[in-house]
Amino acid sequence: MTTLQDTSLPTSGYIRRFRLAQALGVHVATIDRWVRDKRLPSPVKLGEKSTAFDAAEVNRWLAERREVA
Repeated sequence: MTTLQDTSLPTSGYIRRFRLAQALGVHVATIDRWVRDKRLPSPVKLGEKSTAFDAAEVNRWLAERREVA
């Protein structure tokens, strides 16, 4: 089971994938795999070269995982 590290996630705004990986204690490649496998909500494109995860969606995803566990 994935647990949050000592860094907390914001409840609104956007989270970059490296920050999300750090907070979840996984490698960035794991985040990419979870998105590809539809296990994690997809990031949104913020600009030509910038994508990030919607913080509200990520927090809902985490809450759902806690309910199942």
